[in-house]
Amino acid sequence: MVWQRVCIIGVGLLGGSIGLALHRRRLAHEVVGVGRTKSRLETALRRGAIDIATDDIFEGAKDAELVIACVPVKSIVDSLEQAASVVAPHAILTDVGSTKQSIVRAASGRLSDSQFVGSHPIAGGHHSGVEHAVGTLLEGAMVVITPSENTDPNLVARMTDFWENLGSRTCQLSPMEHDAALAISSHLPHMVASALAISTPDELIPFVGKGWMDSTRIASSNPQLWRQILEENHGPALQALKKFATICDTWIEALESGDFDRVEHLLRTGKAIREAVASRHSVG
Repeated sequence: MVWQRVCIIGVGLLGGSIGLALHRRRLAHEVVGVGRTKSRLETALRRGAIDIATDDIFEGAKDAELVIACVPVKSIVDSLEQAASVVAPHAILTDVGSTKQSIVRAASGRLSDSQFVGSHPIAGGHHSGVEHAVGTLLEGAMVVITPSENTDPNLVARMTDFWENLGSRTCQLSPMEHDAALAISSHLPHMVASALAISTPDELIPFVGKGWMDSTRIASSNPQLWRQILEENHGPALQALKKFATICDTWIEALESGDFDRVEHLLRTGKAIREAVASRHSVG
């Protein structure tokens, strides 16, 4: 399907990459970017992520067939509710937020079940901003679609087609299942990366190498954004961190007792899981 008008609210890394992908695959005649910062919108225009820029949601979403909210999670429903009042008939509203229960709860009664369904592309990086957007970011990436019990199945099918036409893989989870899964696969690594960076004394920074840099890379992500994510998903994130702490206790016990057979077992287990995931990503 080729969309006549797509509105992207928040043209950062993900929003910009979606816009570039839509143009690259010729899936939209017109992509409108809505944002608050003139310089960022100008960058999005210059890079070809959007065709029209505006700071007015009502202007940007007018007659749009698809609206994608790529803003911080606490702003998503408010943005989509404004857009819903001016979109084309049978338009789709979605988002790219990395937590889902709070968004779906906030959307209940405010956004139509035949119009809104949540999405979460598991793609991106620690850099933010449209200057880092790439048109291939979503190719091969997993996009989780999170319908509620009342979501129109036809809407889910249309949303699935949209992401798959951008080259993504899709799956469906309930909002609760999504948040529990992402707490372990995404939110925990951010907390651990930050903890590792904090645990390194200033006087030892000259001695860090590539391993430290690789392990702490995502600690340089936007702290305000990640505060919102962890605040919205604090229950599952806390449980994930507690589970990680028990694994750390296992390491401590093995080292305190000098049980290096156990240490090697832990190292082999971690290596096997890491290589299995890396192999799956290289195939995908």
